[in-house]
Amino acid sequence: MDDAHITPYIILIYAQRIVYGRKFEHLGNLGISSLAAYLEDKGFRARAFTGITTDAADIFESEFQKTPVSVAGFYCDYDNQSCVEEMSRYFKNKYGVKIIVGGPQTINLGEDFMKSSRCDFMVRGDGEAALLELMEYISFGRGDIEKIKGLVYIDESGALKLNEPREVPDAINSYPLPSSSFELGNRKKYNISVISARGCPFRCAFCYEGGNTKKLRLRSIEKVIDEIRRGLHENPDAKYVWFVDDTFTLNYPRTREFCAALSRLRKERHFVWFCEGHAALLSKNPDLVEMMVDAGMARMQVGMESGCGESLESYRKQTTPEEIEKVVRICRRAGLGQLAGNFIMGGVSETPETLERTAAFVEGLHDAAPGMIDISTTFIMPLPNTAISKCPRDFGITILDPGSLTTTEDFPVNETDGLTRFEISMAARKFLSRSAARMSKLYKNGAVPREYVRRHFELSHKYGLSSTWYRFLYSRDPVVKQYYEMMILSRGVHSDGIAPEIIESYYPCRTFDIAPSCGYFKTRPVMDESKFIGLERELAVLCDGKTRLGAVMAAIRQRHRETPGAAENARRILKEMEEKHLVIFLP
Repeated sequence: MDDAHITPYIILIYAQRIVYGRKFEHLGNLGISSLAAYLEDKGFRARAFTGITTDAADIFESEFQKTPVSVAGFYCDYDNQSCVEEMSRYFKNKYGVKIIVGGPQTINLGEDFMKSSRCDFMVRGDGEAALLELMEYISFGRGDIEKIKGLVYIDESGALKLNEPREVPDAINSYPLPSSSFELGNRKKYNISVISARGCPFRCAFCYEGGNTKKLRLRSIEKVIDEIRRGLHENPDAKYVWFVDDTFTLNYPRTREFCAALSRLRKERHFVWFCEGHAALLSKNPDLVEMMVDAGMARMQVGMESGCGESLESYRKQTTPEEIEKVVRICRRAGLGQLAGNFIMGGVSETPETLERTAAFVEGLHDAAPGMIDISTTFIMPLPNTAISKCPRDFGITILDPGSLTTTEDFPVNETDGLTRFEISMAARKFLSRSAARMSKLYKNGAVPREYVRRHFELSHKYGLSSTWYRFLYSRDPVVKQYYEMMILSRGVHSDGIAPEIIESYYPCRTFDIAPSCGYFKTRPVMDESKFIGLERELAVLCDGKTRLGAVMAAIRQRHRETPGAAENARRILKEMEEKHLVIFLP
C-alpha cells in the first residue's frame, strides 16, 4: 500500500512498573481512552493501553509488526515519571517513532527530562485539541508548530520552546464517547470508569486539581448516561460504574437529576456505582446520600485526611472533623454499604500528638458505624503546582525526595518538624494496625450488624468490591466465609428473618462437611466429628440441607422421647450453632 494512504497510527500508553495488587490497570486510564476516541473521530487510528511496562512493550511490538505505528504517547503522572522517561527512550531507540508525553506531571518537566527521555514533544493541559494539531503536523506537515498552544519541544537549534498555554476548553460535552474497542490488551473489564466533569473549585493544598485545573466544566447528564450505557454494552461482565470526578456531589440539583437518570438506566442493566463526595456539602444535604444509595451507590469516598481540625484548615479542605463524623452517621442511616476514608500520614506539621488524635478519631468513626468504613493511608506527594510543593516549609514539611525515586507510594518522601520519614512510615503501619484492631474488636463483640457482613460478601462476589472488612476479617474465617457465600449464592437466610409459622418448612443446612479431622474439601470447611457431642452432633448430621426443620425436630423427638425437654434443648442448640455460622436456613 502507498504510504500516503496509510492512516497515521498513535498508541497512547499509561504504564507503571509492576506493583503489588496492580489495581491501576483494572481501572484503566480514562484520559488516554478519551484521547483515543477523539483522534479516531478526527480520522486517525488511535489505541490506548494501560498496564505494566513489560506488557506495554510487548503490546507495542505486536502492533508495530502488524500496522506501522508513527507515534507513541505516554501519560505521565508524578508516580510514573521515571518509568515514562525510560520507556520513552527505549521506544525512540528501538522504533524511531515520534514520542509525545502528556499528563499532569508535564507542567513540572522541562529540558532535562526531554533530553534524557528523548521525547519529541510534551503537551500541557487538556490534550484533545493540542494532540490533534500535533498529529496533523507530524503526519502531514500541516500547521505551524510554534502556534500549537500548550506544546513544549526542543527546536533545531537545541533550545527549549514553551508555546503559549492553551485556554481551558469549555466544549468537553461535544467530545466523542470513549470505547473499549480502542483499548489494547485482552483483559475483561469488570468496571466502567466515567467522568461527569473536569476541574475542581476547591483549593486543597496537596491536590493537583486544586492547584491547577481550577475551572469546573460539566458534561451533560444525558451524555454521561450514554457513555455508561455504551460501556456496559461493550463489557457484558461489568457491573460497577466508577465516577472519577473529584466533586460529583458539588451541585445538589444536578446530583439529584443524575440519581434519577442512573435509576432509569439500572432498569435496563443492573449495576452499582461509586463516587467521591465532599464532607461539608454532604453534611448540609443529608437527604442526598439516601438519594444516591437508592439510585445504586454502593461505595463512596470522602476525603478525610486528618482528625485534627487545624490540619484540615491548613490543607484548605473547607470541612471539619465534626462534619466528617456527621457524614459517617448520615451514610449509616442511609444504608450505604462502604464508605472509604483516606488519611494523610506525615502531613502538615505532623507530630506524635496529631497522629494520636487522628487515630482516636478513626476509632470513633468505626464505633459510630461498625462494618462500614474502609480506612486507608497515603503520604504527602509533592504534586506539581500544589501549595505544599511550592512552599512546603509553610506547612512544617521538608521534601527529601522531590522526584519520588525512593518510593512507589509505599514510603514517604518528606519529613516534618516533628517526625523523620522513617518515623512517618512506622506511624502509618501503627495507624492501620490500630484501626484493624478496633475493627476486629467490634466484629468479635457482635457490633457489626449481620446485614452489613452479608452486604460486604455480596459486593465482593457480585461486583468485585472487596472491602478491608471483607479481606481481613470476614473471609479469613472459613466457616463464616462459607455461611455468607451460601447466603449470597444459595439464598440462605438467618432464622430471625423467617416468620414463625413457616420456619418448619425451611431446610437447615450445615456450612461444613463432617469428617474424622479438620481441614478443607475443595473450598468447603471440614469439621472434626469429635468436636460435636450429644444433641449438637445429631443436629450437625441431620442439618443436611435436604430435610425440613419440622422433620429434623420430629427425628429428635422420636430419638429422645424418654428425655423431657429434648426438643427445646435441640432448638436452643440449633440457635447457638446458627450464631456460630455452623447452620444456615435454605428456602
